Amino acid sequence: MKNIATIILVFVICLLSNQTFGQSVNLESTIRVDGSGTLLAVQRVEVKGSTLTLKYDYKANGADVLGIIIPKIWSNKTSSLSGMVVKIGDGNSNDKFAFDIWGKKKFGKLTTMVEIGRIVSQANKPFDFAGTRLSYGNFTTEAYVVAHHPINHRLTKEDEIYAWIAYHPTHAFAALGKQDKQYWAYLGTKGLSRFGNFTFVNYQPETKNFWFKSQTGFGEINQNFFCQENYIIAASYLTVPLFYYLHFSPIVSKGTYTLKVEGRQTAGIQNYEVMMGHQLGNSSFGLAVGINSEYSKDIIIAPSFELYKSWKNTLGQCIVELRYDQVYKVCSAFLVVRY
Repeated sequence: MKNIATIILVFVICLLSNQTFGQSVNLESTIRVDGSGTLLAVQRVEVKGSTLTLKYDYKANGADVLGIIIPKIWSNKTSSLSGMVVKIGDGNSNDKFAFDIWGKKKFGKLTTMVEIGRIVSQANKPFDFAGTRLSYGNFTTEAYVVAHHPINHRLTKEDEIYAWIAYHPTHAFAALGKQDKQYWAYLGTKGLSRFGNFTFVNYQPETKNFWFKSQTGFGEINQNFFCQENYIIAASYLTVPLFYYLHFSPIVSKGTYTLKVEGRQTAGIQNYEVMMGHQLGNSSFGLAVGINSEYSKDIIIAPSFELYKSWKNTLGQCIVELRYDQVYKVCSAFLVVRY
């Protein structure tokens, strides 16, 4: 599946499907340009219909993901049942197939979700996963277990547990999470008109690796980013492993004036970046300038740049995100077309 022909084939299938049942098409491309050449790192083709969604992620340096999602197998005013079938792999004996089903139910102020699934492959024994999310008042929690065996057997120390819990009063969001052998913390503001901040921290005790990122918006802030719904998505996505990747927009799209502070350590190499952005004219265009660095035995400091532009009309939307990093001499682009 590691070829452009596969992407074209899936794209054609999506177009034909859109003519019969589709309501929207979403195309996302991640392109990387460096000294070794140009690489189409990730390509997503997604068609959402009234009864099902077809989603395909091509990954140049990872396993492709192809799935059919049924958002509502059954539903009423307080309950719903959904399902998904996913293929992970590149067309060989290591391919995995996931069968996933989840249900939601409201009991007054309590909202519940329960999910269970099985992953099978030719090369390995089947294993199961199960999880739940509960939300009541100012609290939301989510927990999953990935058992490397049928889930009706007793859990062992090799099984993986993922969980997070959040407290979200009127203007704040705070959460703590555990992702197998690493830990997460989240803190954000919400419901404020001229200021927004979302910060997360990740730490891995065994390797001493860490990652933190703080994003702040001033002026006309992006309320779709600095909100409880987005924070819950972020906490769930970062803490609990998912089949599909999720792209978060760059700092310049977060407000009239923006500030990002980010740092991480991986395999003894530390990177730190401070970036400031400004939306020019309107919220559909912005430019950010920063200072990036790498520290191992020596310190490397160089500028970085990001650009964001969005076009939207009655036919659909187009988004272009560009980034240039002088430390690694890498230019990357993220392109979105929705119609």
